[in-house]
Amino acid sequence: MDPVWLLVLLPVAATSGWLVAAYDRTPKKQQAHIPDRFFEGLNYLLNDQPDEALRIFLDAIEMDSGTIEMHMAIGNMFRQRGEVDRATRIHENIVKRSDLDNDLRSQALFELAQDYYKAGLYDRAENLFQELRKIKSVKVRAGQLLLQIYDQEREWEKAIEVSIELNSHSDSDYSHTIAHLYCEVAESNIRTGNYAQAEANIALAFRYDQKCIRGVLQSGRLAAMHSNHNNAIAIWRSLEYLAPEYLGEVVAHIENSYKTLGDLESLRQFLESALEKNTDSRIINCLAELTREQQGEEASQELMLKLVRKYPTLGGVLQVIASQSRAIGSTGQEKDYQLLASLISQVVQTGHHYSCRNCGFQSNSLHWQCPGCKAWGAMQKPQVPDLKAVHQ
Repeated sequence: MDPVWLLVLLPVAATSGWLVAAYDRTPKKQQAHIPDRFFEGLNYLLNDQPDEALRIFLDAIEMDSGTIEMHMAIGNMFRQRGEVDRATRIHENIVKRSDLDNDLRSQALFELAQDYYKAGLYDRAENLFQELRKIKSVKVRAGQLLLQIYDQEREWEKAIEVSIELNSHSDSDYSHTIAHLYCEVAESNIRTGNYAQAEANIALAFRYDQKCIRGVLQSGRLAAMHSNHNNAIAIWRSLEYLAPEYLGEVVAHIENSYKTLGDLESLRQFLESALEKNTDSRIINCLAELTREQQGEEASQELMLKLVRKYPTLGGVLQVIASQSRAIGSTGQEKDYQLLASLISQVVQTGHHYSCRNCGFQSNSLHWQCPGCKAWGAMQKPQVPDLKAVHQ
């Protein structure tokens, strides 16, 4: 068969199969002869005349109640094609019928709510999903879409309520999501200075996720804000064992707390210990800067060269070049070093420092919720490339 004909027939076959399946799901007592005008509408649809098809489908729905599920399937197809207005008109017409049984009415309301959601009419969608949360057959699906609305609208308290319900009634585990939502509320509390409420919400986050990394970071911040730097350091340093991949996120905070306490030796010990678990350039740079402050530029250069040989990263190489540039001062070679540092800096800055383990979305900054797939806590730093292996 000519491949062109295959392309023409595939949509026909797919749509026909969809309609037959919908018809087969209709209870036997409701099944009726499919009107000829229904096939006339289908013909218009397959010939890319959606307005004519819609007119016939809207007329046909008044003629025969035995094809309700087929009409809902047609409405779904319009929505999936992005023709939300047409999908909405079909589903609204179905909902208006007075002879629908409870199951069909619930399904029609669910489809209409999805139309509103797809059209960005979140208030209307929310009202319908709230109503559908009371119906067992669509309770979980309605809750999941309602959660997406609250997520987009940043209504975290409402999102928590729905997530807790889903955690009880669905097969999926929402504990991780609930913990992050409590952390979102805690972040709002911190911004408004309501520290006691922030601590309460962080405690709730830990109730659902005992290893909530974001809660650890927030708890340390609150302790530091109350000038309890020893406690803040202890909280942040728990990441050495809990999640060492996040040490780079707290190294500046730990440095500040140790310096506030005047305990530079403990700071050095922490940085050396952290490097054994995480070669984040922020940790390397902090250790090199501490060495420069305590022992001078030459000692810092020697340390950087040692660290780059042991933990080869572009960020480390950039710091070595920068220190060499400072050391040679105003000579002819200084411009060469500056040019080389500028080129490497561009590579480092444009590189993606975080990626989502679910969808692969890449970013230069840490997002607690992936901007791509909306998963919570899925962004992570990729493995640092082994420059020795690349060179070989």
